[in-house]
Amino acid sequence: MLNIPKQFAIFLFLFLFVSGLHAEDSKMLESVENSARAWLNLTDHEKYAESWKNASALFRAKAPESDWVKNIKTIRSPLGTMKSRHLATAHSATSLPNTPDGEYVIVQFYTTFENKALTLETVTTTKEQDNIWRVSDYLIE
Repeated sequence: MLNIPKQFAIFLFLFLFVSGLHAEDSKMLESVENSARAWLNLTDHEKYAESWKNASALFRAKAPESDWVKNIKTIRSPLGTMKSRHLATAHSATSLPNTPDGEYVIVQFYTTFENKALTLETVTTTKEQDNIWRVSDYLIE
């Protein structure tokens, strides 16, 4: 049997544990970002009703589909075509104002549009009971 110093064995265990956590967080972030981008792609292509249907139950409970379509058209139409979108930040939360406790990841993108040089899009995603991350809130500044 190898004679490994106890401190080295502890270090090795912690290193492997933390590396595993980082890989898990990285996969989660990739899943969240892909979900947010897919949803944003629907709005980029003016598929507003489809974006409402593909959002979380929490999102759909905030407003009927017809209100969402009317409001998002008013916001997005003047901006023109989306030109580029880059991930700015992402952070997780278990509690947000005016929402039930749960698993959330807030993702922000720097986005340029045909008629607006730079905007900040904030997409809040929530992990639903089927373990799929869906959009629960959207804000564009």
